[in-house]
Order: sequence, then C-alpha cells, then structure tokens
Amino acid sequence: MLHAGLTGGVGSGKSLAAAEFARLGAVVLDADKIARELLSKGTSGARLVAATFGAPVLVPGGEVDRAALARLVFSDDASRRRLDGLLHPLIVARRRELLEQIKRTSPPDVIVVTEAALIFEAGTRGEFDRVILVTAPEAVRRARLAARGWGAAEIEARIRSQWDDDRKRPLADYVIDNGGGTEELKVQVSKVWAALKERAKRG
Repeated sequence: MLHAGLTGGVGSGKSLAAAEFARLGAVVLDADKIARELLSKGTSGARLVAATFGAPVLVPGGEVDRAALARLVFSDDASRRRLDGLLHPLIVARRRELLEQIKRTSPPDVIVVTEAALIFEAGTRGEFDRVILVTAPEAVRRARLAARGWGAAEIEARIRSQWDDDRKRPLADYVIDNGGGTEELKVQVSKVWAALKERAKRG
C-alpha cells in the first residue's frame, strides 16, 4: 500500500484534485470528513470539545455547533491551537484504523490518498509515504472563496491560519499548480498519479 497525503491552502482546489485521484483509481480519505464524524453527537471528540469550549460552541441538546466552533477558533489563535491539540490525535488514530482496513481488503499496490489541509502545520508529514501539494496564487484563492459567499474577514482568518505555499513547497514530493482551469489540473493530477503507481509497484 502507498499512502499519499494531499494538502494545500484553503481555496487551492485540493478537493477537486482528490476527486480526480479517486476517478483514476485511488482510495480517497478526507480528514475533514473524519473530523466531522469525530464531532458528531455522543462521540468522545464532541465531549472533549464541549468540556473545553463550553456553551458558546454547543446547540441545545449538547451537540457541537461546527459553525460556531469555526468562528471561535479562526478568530482566536489560542483557541485554534487548543482545538487542534484535541482533534489531531483523534484524526490520526482514526485514519490509521481506516488504513489498516484498506490494507487488509485491497491489493498490495493499492494507493490511498488522504486529503488533509494541515499536514505540515500539524507535524504529520511522517504519516505519509508521499505528499502532494496543491497550490494557487493567493489572489485566485481569495476570489474562489469570495465566490462561495465567504466574507473578507473569514477569508483572511482562514488563510492566516495556514502556512503559505512558499513554506510548504520545499516539503512536498509533488506540486500541482491549480492557478488555471480544471483541465490543467487534471493533466497534472494524471502525471502525479502515474508517478504514484510506479512507486507503488516498486513497493
């Protein structure tokens, strides 16, 4: 099994790249989806968040209000670090469980691509055999996020919470430039996929 991490700043288009890797044959895991599951009602993650941040991030009944939690942590660096400290170990543990399941039920040369925004920031680079970075000019990313209806303050807070591309680029094994159109992205993903397949065959 080859496990590749797929990362990139908010608005870079890493989800589009993940969808293309899936179309080509990768088994794709999504760290955000895992985080949502860990915060669902009654889970240990939800209990930890409730105990740490209290009523401001809860809805009646005790469930985590993810929108309220996001507003809190992206407006306060200390709160964001506290949340990361709670969730990242749980996410990594759950991902390892899923990888073991995939390994048991898949061919030896299966390629798993995990989409995760904070691979470098969270210090989890060692969890992956290869890391793919999706980049795009900051102005392009801001325009994409604005088109989704994000406000200027939210865009600024999210971008500030992540390392910039110049810091991440030297740490990645492959870099995909998504400053252009979808077809250009697909061509680049295809090239990286070919390299990953060759690596997986070599073990």
